[in-house]
Amino acid sequence: MAVALVLWRELLKIRDDMRRLADETRISIGSKSPAVVREIYHHLRRVEHRQREMAQLVADEDLSLRAILGSMVEGVLVANSDLTIRLVNERLQRMFAFSRMPVGRSILEVFRNHVLHQMAERTVETNTPQVDEIPMDIREADKFVPKYFQVTSVSLRRAKQEGSTGILVVFHDVTQIRSLEAVRKDFVANVSHELRTPLSILTGYLETLLESSQDAATRRRFLLTMHKHAQRLNLLVDDLLELSRLESREPHLQWEAFELRCCIDKALERSESLIQAVGAVVETRIPAEFPLVEGDIVKIEQAIFNLVDNALKYGNKSEPKILIEAEVSFLAVVLKVRDNGPGIPLSDQPHIFERFYRVHKDRSRDAGGTGLGLSIVKHTVLAHGGSVELESQPGHGATFIVRLPRREH
Repeated sequence: MAVALVLWRELLKIRDDMRRLADETRISIGSKSPAVVREIYHHLRRVEHRQREMAQLVADEDLSLRAILGSMVEGVLVANSDLTIRLVNERLQRMFAFSRMPVGRSILEVFRNHVLHQMAERTVETNTPQVDEIPMDIREADKFVPKYFQVTSVSLRRAKQEGSTGILVVFHDVTQIRSLEAVRKDFVANVSHELRTPLSILTGYLETLLESSQDAATRRRFLLTMHKHAQRLNLLVDDLLELSRLESREPHLQWEAFELRCCIDKALERSESLIQAVGAVVETRIPAEFPLVEGDIVKIEQAIFNLVDNALKYGNKSEPKILIEAEVSFLAVVLKVRDNGPGIPLSDQPHIFERFYRVHKDRSRDAGGTGLGLSIVKHTVLAHGGSVELESQPGHGATFIVRLPRREH
């Protein structure tokens, strides 16, 4: 673009000189003009025409380059061989939210990252591509957020010319990928831990039974313990399979219209033994005229059972009370399950629907369960196009609120 402007200025200067020469010698560029003047004039016209074509070509290429850089999901940076930035695309500016325009400043000054600076230096010195993953803290609002970038830098060279005229640096944000990897690792670690405990107990009791003869009462006690942990393993595997199905793109729901009251009653029947064991008082409040809900009745019943089971296990230990109420809003059917337990600490609430997440103390593994119940509730409701949330103040119980779309008549 700069070369085109220089040529354009020189062309205008030559044309002006020719016009001035014609005026001074009173020569017109016509048929009676000297041949040399006419020939020079026509040459200049051809040069001017060619220059206009070149300028248009440069403008089109510049527009195409800007369109390409602007549509990229990666951040792009071009710097001189002294590592002074001369171009960045819009994506890079959004990635790092620069407080000052980076053009004209050094890479080290803009990014404050020595790894990136050294990587750019190696590219200039060796003329070989460099690839690395660089963690950076990006300022968002009033805090710094850790992010990960896969950075690739390559040398820029003109054809048939040795040495580097600059570098091209491409930033690819891989923060979400690293986050998913961390979730996967945590999931594998949690599953391994959950499986190891009952398996170790089963193995220990089996070895004891095999190595020594026990009386009938001891054998029965051992077998009951083994049966309990075998059931726990079975529940864990069932919940893992259920969660896997719900998280798949096609959860295979059996859609039908049903009464929410029936789901609640069936969930309470399944929880009857635990309700009696802890001496809980369960109250339901459902309007007489309540619209039908459309969805998978088995999945919704399981979700309600998980919420009731959660309230029974982690509610008030001395006088547990559970309130189940349903209401209708303009767009949704709302179900609330409230307990009178110790509540959930504010720091734990954002994680309460994560797999295997348990709040310490009152929500320990001693209460039983697989640690997947609330996660199953969340994915069941999401699969039905609804939402679930938690309302809790420490010391004042917890309320789980499920919203399901109303059936269209």
